[in-house]
Amino acid sequence: MKRFILAAIVAICSVTASAFVADVLEWTVGTQLVYGTEGNMPGAGLHFKTHYLDSWRTALSGNYYFEKNGVSCFDVNLECNYLFNVGEKIQLYPLVGGCAAIWRQSDTDVDGWRFESGDKTHYEIGLNVGGGIDYLLGEHWLINAEVKYRFMKNADQVLFGVGVGFRF
Repeated sequence: MKRFILAAIVAICSVTASAFVADVLEWTVGTQLVYGTEGNMPGAGLHFKTHYLDSWRTALSGNYYFEKNGVSCFDVNLECNYLFNVGEKIQLYPLVGGCAAIWRQSDTDVDGWRFESGDKTHYEIGLNVGGGIDYLLGEHWLINAEVKYRFMKNADQVLFGVGVGFRF
């Protein structure tokens, strides 16, 4: 499974690199609020999306999940989207990609659900599959909502996100 995820991440990076060689149509920078069902952890993050070939884009995001019950998390996601224009201002997209997550517990006495005895950090990589919607507010601004399922060895979960972005 780890080899498959690594191969998928390399493939997405290759597509992203070829997008920079080709004509990059636009890119988006934004912020988002996120919620992970595993541990009921809310968080916030940033995203960077590169649009190319009319309907394709790659998305790089980083999220910090606020500490709850002595455990916090940071994840990095690299995903690929295919955009469907539903209307003049609405775009739907499926997403697939990889992620890496780091959990940290503030105290080793905390009942950490994924930590070995005495450990304060836990690392995992996984696969994200889901979809989202972008609503264009104007020429440059958009809001979006996203839901994805994250497959990980010890932490499968559903992630919800809403955000705002600025397109260049």
